[in-house]
Amino acid sequence: MSRPFFLFIITEKMRKKVIISIFCIAFYSGASMNFEPNWNSLDSRPTPQWFKDAKFGIFIHWGLYSVPAWGPKGSYAEWYLNGLNNGDTARLRYHEENYGKDFSYWQFIDLFKADHYDPDKWATLFKRSGAKYVVLTSKHHDGFCLWPSKQSGGYNSVSGAAGRDLLGDLNASLKKVGLKSGLYYSLYEWDHPDYPENVSDYVDKYMLPQFKDVVQRYKPSIIFSDGEWDRDSREWKSEEFLAWLYNESSAPDDVVVNDRWGGETRFRHGGYFSTEYDPSSGQINEEFIERGWEECRGIGKSFGYNRNEGPEDYSTSDELIRMLVDIVSRGGNLLLNIGPRSDGTIPEIMVNRLEDIGYWLETNGEAIYETTINRKIRSGKVRFTLSKNRRYLFAFVDEVPKRKFVIKGINGAGNEQVIHLGKNRKFNWRNIQGDLVIEIPDKIHPVLGNPPVHVFKIPVLPYLDEPVADVVINADHASVTITSGNRFSQLQYAFGNNTDYIISYNDYDGPFRVDGPVMLNMKATLIDRESSRIVSTPIELLNRHNGLRKRTYLGEWENCDQMVKLAPIEDEFSYDFSIDEDKENNFGHSFSGYIKIDQSGLYEFQTSSDDGSRLHINEFPVVDNDGLHGRVVVNGDIPLEIGLHKIKLDYFERGGQQSLDVKWKGPGFNWREIPSFKLFKTKDHHKE
Repeated sequence: MSRPFFLFIITEKMRKKVIISIFCIAFYSGASMNFEPNWNSLDSRPTPQWFKDAKFGIFIHWGLYSVPAWGPKGSYAEWYLNGLNNGDTARLRYHEENYGKDFSYWQFIDLFKADHYDPDKWATLFKRSGAKYVVLTSKHHDGFCLWPSKQSGGYNSVSGAAGRDLLGDLNASLKKVGLKSGLYYSLYEWDHPDYPENVSDYVDKYMLPQFKDVVQRYKPSIIFSDGEWDRDSREWKSEEFLAWLYNESSAPDDVVVNDRWGGETRFRHGGYFSTEYDPSSGQINEEFIERGWEECRGIGKSFGYNRNEGPEDYSTSDELIRMLVDIVSRGGNLLLNIGPRSDGTIPEIMVNRLEDIGYWLETNGEAIYETTINRKIRSGKVRFTLSKNRRYLFAFVDEVPKRKFVIKGINGAGNEQVIHLGKNRKFNWRNIQGDLVIEIPDKIHPVLGNPPVHVFKIPVLPYLDEPVADVVINADHASVTITSGNRFSQLQYAFGNNTDYIISYNDYDGPFRVDGPVMLNMKATLIDRESSRIVSTPIELLNRHNGLRKRTYLGEWENCDQMVKLAPIEDEFSYDFSIDEDKENNFGHSFSGYIKIDQSGLYEFQTSSDDGSRLHINEFPVVDNDGLHGRVVVNGDIPLEIGLHKIKLDYFERGGQQSLDVKWKGPGFNWREIPSFKLFKTKDHHKE
């Protein structure tokens, strides 16, 4: 669980974050720990390892919305009721034409019969797909329950036409075939009489008792909370619920939860981090990998079954397999959704996709399950995973090169041949000047065929992950703590302007002080292991001129232009691009100052924000991530010469979640946060 990047700790908030991360490396046993109802305590619970090992799960959206099963192309069909309530003309027209103007959504309870529902057949299919866990919507935002919830007032599958406990039946079937069973639960409901007029009563008298009931009944191994964005975690009483879940409930000790527990919690608090129709590599960082993360999405464009989608709207089997490989290679899981029909049958196209994935995993699963992220080897478009014992590297390629397959920056080890997992073919290899060359005879290509992804199993000398430096920068010195994912490795450090092995390294035995600007070089070594890469980072001390001007605004906007036309309510100073966590909705910031460039070249900048953000360098629009939206990652680039350059970043939050991350990438370094010592309030102050 190492974190191979550098944290320049400026604020107390960031310092606490580092402490929590280090704590999470310790041995974990849920049964032996007692968690307090606060995020500091709850976030100290590591994500159970079974989830990180599983890699692939099935998501199921099934409910009353499965009766109309309709939405405009590209929309979520399970939001049918929301469309009716909010005057969506397309849904209103469809509803009126097919059910009549006076037919209420609640009347779908008489049409949701699930008369062909066979949970054993479902479970067998999911097992055959290669999935390791399954998550069913126990209750979506419409409030309809798939179990006999006392709090639902009869608005559930047992009291309705289905006449059975749909959740309980599937739960039992999944356990029979050895799959982890989980549930989705929506915190809020569109039409509950107490919401949002009386949130306190809704939470205390309805939501929490109902949520606890479904947990006690079915003992889920995974809980996917949702509908959190409308209120903060305090109003949902999420901290109290999670403390109860971990300490008192009948759920397994290794129960897994996601991060959707309040408008402020996603990618910050809870369990694993959850993305949605957004498997972008740009947003995945070491915090995601440490916590564990999962991309959820449908095979089509909707979670609930949408009869308005055709075959062209569904991802192909090859696309889904490549997506799984990409996500796993970046340390994540794929939660792939299916939307059954209201009668309980699964559309054939979805069945075919799951079977195809399972067929590929039958021969290639060794490279997927129980693997870890490869942090050392990068070679073009080749993706990698690493076996748990680190003795085998798995290389994924879409096409096998002619004659030879060269992987840069890696040496094979031992006498074993390289194996093509899909066909169980063996290949000779050689180490040539630090690269691995796998010999591919011409005659073998027809034999290998054309699978979605080829997988090669490569014997390697186990290597160590890069050490991590936690640097707390003060005005006159910096305190440095070095950690490693392997507690047995020997950590070494040196100061110098390069990473040449001629540098004399010191053995690290505890935190040390740095009194001036310097380049810090680090590595990890261990007998019978290949040393880690040498990791270098500059350490520079802050002065009173570092940082940015930060203007704060209050209001409701749809873009940044509307915000900056107003007068700010605050005009202060900030070391970095931190947003005010005490502000919930309808606020924004404008950061301005100068960024110092030490080497001429092409620089990339990235903002990840919810809602809008935009970044200008020298008044040129480098990143345009503006507008109303959930968390979106956008990149842009600009050539910069040595010296100081104007930088300006505008950000606003309208409602729901709030987040802002700003990173850069340039000559000699990969994506990282912009350190505060590179930022200056004015053009002249950096010289002092």
